[in-house]
Amino acid sequence: MTTWYHLVEAEAREAGANMAIDQYLLEALEQGRIDRPILRIYAWAKPTLSLGYHQEWRRTVNEEQLEKHGVVLVRRWTGGRAVLHDTDEITYSLIAPMREPFNNQVSHNYCAIGRALKRFTDLGESASGAMFPEEPAPAKVRSMRHTPCFASMSRSEIERGGKKMIGSAQKRGKGAFLQHGSIPLHARTEILAAITGSNLDMGELMTSLSNHYRDAGLALPERSALVQRLVDAFAAGFGIDFEPLPGEDPGNAARVAEIRRDSFDNDTWTRRK
Repeated sequence: MTTWYHLVEAEAREAGANMAIDQYLLEALEQGRIDRPILRIYAWAKPTLSLGYHQEWRRTVNEEQLEKHGVVLVRRWTGGRAVLHDTDEITYSLIAPMREPFNNQVSHNYCAIGRALKRFTDLGESASGAMFPEEPAPAKVRSMRHTPCFASMSRSEIERGGKKMIGSAQKRGKGAFLQHGSIPLHARTEILAAITGSNLDMGELMTSLSNHYRDAGLALPERSALVQRLVDAFAAGFGIDFEPLPGEDPGNAARVAEIRRDSFDNDTWTRRK
């Protein structure tokens, strides 16, 4: 059976470290230093608003509200739109070569990963997440570009009852790609709307794992159990085994510190658009 690596992090990290490690791992696959997919699961030391790579921060962020709610601002290396990462959410990243079961098509990889994420949300016939079936019209995409990620759905993202449950974004590199995504345990919709200056009713547009389990008549498991459930869903969904990523903690790598300094911890870089 094929074996992938996993990196399940026990300690939460600062925003810049989380983004830099994802970039560092993608570079490792691009350069051939790692030859197989890596599933990384991590958490945030502080509430963080992550912007999509191309978003205009002035049209997306309410700085007064950001400061009021103690939310850190970071810009992702991936596209998409603003995501509020709370300290109790589960964040995943999959960094993989563009070869079977993946390829160089964003939509194909979204769909392949979406099937594993759907398995993660499957609590039985009456309570299962669904993969959103179609791409939104280009005009709608343009009209929503300054709104939060969870305000609308893209094809293969996970929803429940017409509300987005898991938001993901992807970046293609040289022969490899990175997809990372946010799995909120609780939907902080009012804070999300406030810090993004949105007048949308986010409670009508997004949901969370706690709501999903409640609707199924189940108690929300401990975070550690949910993390293991996510690992198991990827293993079953792709028919693979996992082993820990070998070597030292990538967070200690000199290259990670360099990426943080030049990009994710650099306020000029974060606010350059």
